[in-house]
Amino acid sequence: MRHLYLGIVTLFLVILKTYSQNPIINHSFTADPTARVFDGKVYLYPSHDIKSPVERLKDWFCMEDYHVYSSQNLVDWTDHGVILSQNNVPWVDSESYSMWAPDCVYKNGKYYFYFPAKPKNMKGFSVGVAVSDTPYGPFMPDWKPIEGIQGIDPCVLIDKQGSAYIYIGLGMAFVWQS
Repeated sequence: MRHLYLGIVTLFLVILKTYSQNPIINHSFTADPTARVFDGKVYLYPSHDIKSPVERLKDWFCMEDYHVYSSQNLVDWTDHGVILSQNNVPWVDSESYSMWAPDCVYKNGKYYFYFPAKPKNMKGFSVGVAVSDTPYGPFMPDWKPIEGIQGIDPCVLIDKQGSAYIYIGLGMAFVWQS
């Protein structure tokens, strides 16, 4: 019985290792991606975790910017580089390193990139938006966060009538219509 148990555990570990070694992005650390399809390509908008340049975040998430990745076949991926950084968003605390899970949508000929970040001189997270003519940027951020929206992990839904809804997590789910 013991040999059967060890055999099952070994098989499980081999299967786990086989299937867990196929990362889409293997040259940087990313988390919490949103996947969107624009113009026949899949675009991934993840957060980007870096080695902390500040002592207080040595054992925590440290995210100062966003990259976007695209693929036509889900095998080959292109890193389009940094599309937005905490250093070029006027309202973000440039020492916060807290650009967490984003989202991106297309509406009326523009791409809208929604992202949470810590604002200057405030606690918690606000949500900002940056706009581009392409799904891979460059994205130009608004000079202030979206008024009345605080939280993390924005998810945007545009209904058939064109109304946009922003869903936010912060211990529970919240929704705003824009």
